[in-house]
Amino acid sequence: MPATSTTSPTPTRAIRGKIVEAEVKVSVDPARPLPLACALYAIETAEGVWLCSYYGANRSNFDFLPQKGAEVDETRLGISFHTKEFIPKDQYQPGLWEQFKKARLPASGGGHEE
Repeated sequence: MPATSTTSPTPTRAIRGKIVEAEVKVSVDPARPLPLACALYAIETAEGVWLCSYYGANRSNFDFLPQKGAEVDETRLGISFHTKEFIPKDQYQPGLWEQFKKARLPASGGGHEE
């Protein structure tokens, strides 16, 4: 996949754009005391698309996670992305979003690394 991957929660520049794809799932695991929220986003900017993932157990964030169609400014989101992958606009295809979801959404057989 032709992407630049950044795992740092604070890149050199903040992501500002529109969420064009979103997948939010809250799961409960008997081995963990709190439910886990997984939110995956494709955020379109002038330069391309950022594929981002957020994982958290803070219930106060669950109702406020951004949804598809929202304009976002990472500096004001109130959450930190665990992973970010940049894809230039001319290289983005819907299949890349599907691959990202499959790899990052726990219920899809993928997982995340902390």
